[in-house]
Amino acid sequence: MKIVFLFFCIITYATFSYAQNITVGSGEKPLLKSLVKTTTQGNVFFYNGFANGKIITAEQKEFSVINLRYNLETQELEYLENDLVYAVLDAVQSFSLLDSVGNTHLFVKLPPDQPTGFYEILVDGRISLLKLHTVKKEVTEDWYTKKKTVKILKFNIYFIKKESSFEKLTPSTKNVVTALIDKKDELTAFIKDEQLDVKQGDDLVKIFKYFNALK
Repeated sequence: MKIVFLFFCIITYATFSYAQNITVGSGEKPLLKSLVKTTTQGNVFFYNGFANGKIITAEQKEFSVINLRYNLETQELEYLENDLVYAVLDAVQSFSLLDSVGNTHLFVKLPPDQPTGFYEILVDGRISLLKLHTVKKEVTEDWYTKKKTVKILKFNIYFIKKESSFEKLTPSTKNVVTALIDKKDELTAFIKDEQLDVKQGDDLVKIFKYFNALK
């Protein structure tokens, strides 16, 4: 069954709740700020701010959250309440989140036998295109002052999901055509005619949407 169809089925039958009912653990303790004095360049969040979102738990409960954000380093959700940041400790199955320009992004957690983390559904269909947002840190230290600087780099990993398989996709024309081999000629012509660059996220989405629209 398609991921998006399943997601909206869950929403239909979910019990509506509010953000203040989200389980945040024993004592409802807020997240602690690091006491280590370092200079940080960049941030570890999908969007460096809090935005409206919806959460679907493993128990099929739905929560609407006004001040929600997605931590790419911990692969957890956090929310703001009374100027304190809390981690969402419920078993989150899927969630949607607005970005800085108001676009909605849908994320799902795959079954336990698949790689951990949340995957954004870019294209849903016979062969789906998903993206894992993650970060890595580069730490440098000034040899004289010993002051450390942490640079946070965001990067994406693409995956394709078929009925019974899930595999990483390194964007290249050869890899994309191989993954969608049964429509090789149509895709090759489409990429050439539209002058698409498979290493560009938007163009990669266009290719998968085109493939899934083919009969």
